Amino acid sequence: MKKLLLSALVALTLAPAASAGCWATVRLTSMPTGAPTWNVTMRPLQHGFRPLPAAKPRIEIRLQGETQWIVFRPKARVGGAFRFVVRFPEAGTYSLRVWDGFEPTCARYHTYGTVDIGL
Repeated sequence: MKKLLLSALVALTLAPAASAGCWATVRLTSMPTGAPTWNVTMRPLQHGFRPLPAAKPRIEIRLQGETQWIVFRPKARVGGAFRFVVRFPEAGTYSLRVWDGFEPTCARYHTYGTVDIGL
């Protein structure tokens, strides 16, 4: 019995820490409307309500049929809000994803499907 308890204690001690609370949502003030420039403010929120002012977010777009993502970093930060200027280089259908920047261990992508841009 003592060996079983000791084994359980060792296993719990060596187990990695749980990532409780390690998730974020992303709020965007708008979605692209088809124009070549998209001005948007992003708010990464821990648990859907707590601002993450130290986040390192980015917005990425990819033209349909291409393999490379075009990365946009924020132009300004006000508290937990990050302002972006996204410029679509040509007309077409683009995939859109957002890196929430909840780093170093909790960041993930949020995908938003496709948008049609007509220049």
